[in-house]
Amino acid sequence: MKKKRKIALFVPTISSGGAERVACHFANELSKYFDITIILLYNIIEYPLNENIKVISLSKEGKSIKTNKINHFIDYANFIYKYQKKIKSENIDVVISFMIRQNIMTGIAKTFNPKIKTIISERCFPSKRYLNTKRTALATKTLIPKFYNKNDKLFSNSIHINKDLIDNFNVNIDTSVIYNPIIMNSKNPTTKDYNSIDSTFQLVTVGRLIPIKNQKSIIKAISTLPENISLDIFGEGELENDMTAYTKSVNLEESILLKGFDLNVKTHLPNYHCFILSSLSEGFPNAILEAMSVGLPVIATNCMSGPLELLNDNISVSIEMGTFYKAKYGILININDEHGLANAIKYLQKNNHERITYAKLGFERSKDFSLNKIGLQLKDLIESL
Repeated sequence: MKKKRKIALFVPTISSGGAERVACHFANELSKYFDITIILLYNIIEYPLNENIKVISLSKEGKSIKTNKINHFIDYANFIYKYQKKIKSENIDVVISFMIRQNIMTGIAKTFNPKIKTIISERCFPSKRYLNTKRTALATKTLIPKFYNKNDKLFSNSIHINKDLIDNFNVNIDTSVIYNPIIMNSKNPTTKDYNSIDSTFQLVTVGRLIPIKNQKSIIKAISTLPENISLDIFGEGELENDMTAYTKSVNLEESILLKGFDLNVKTHLPNYHCFILSSLSEGFPNAILEAMSVGLPVIATNCMSGPLELLNDNISVSIEMGTFYKAKYGILININDEHGLANAIKYLQKNNHERITYAKLGFERSKDFSLNKIGLQLKDLIESL
């Protein structure tokens, strides 16, 4: 029997973040074909891993709470040293790292282990995420080209991300697109019906409570709509208190609820009439894909990147402010356009047949991203090395 190649996936944790969840899905799927090891910065595991997957944590404790910059630098210097030593001692054939810090560390580790094959994965739109302050812009403009280019291959979850890395960060290694996978339901979903006479139109959104997710724009839109509309927000983050206060200020504390983080949020999604993504920027939004996979129609901002690829086969659209666009698999709106969002919500609320149609179209579209299909694409990329 041929010995399986040893593949390591490098992530900070297996926790609530979208990239971490994707890495977990990939690890479980790739364990069918390879000997899989997961290398973590911090010993935090919140998603289930197959029992045949080896886990190595570079720190014994949970995530560091140090705020001192010198201690933070020392932490990462230690991580880099331990990381490159583990790659060597575990006889890893191919490393796959996820997200900018791990990608840079992998580039550094490759200088110590030049024979190791390395694949890095960018998970967000770089110019939107990394150039927002002078300090981060200077650091990333220097570190990304220096260390990303030491690796063998790069894959992201959007063609727009790859183009941005090439055009604005001078990345010149081989790039490809592998979209985020979804674990599909075994049965076709049933979309919740809506009767405007005696029902509340129930909206849901999922995402960290941080500025880039922009959930406040949904609250602003709902404040202009009739009272028979509710919103549940799943997620936690730095803006929780601010959003709670704002909800009270517009007298919506009875109809808008902050539900916190829920590891099994996908199981709750069929209880709603419509999913909303309000982000200013994305990589490839898992939340949209999960909603589509359970037959929940989607309204999403046409942000960079992901929604256009998911909802309209990446065919560009022009949307006038205050309006919305009926895409192939869902509805697109401009970012920061509460009037457009309010009109899109009213449209689906008043047109139940159209809403059900979008639910069915979205579900069929989500099948293109099933874990077994996307997993084979990553398997092929690994085997190309």
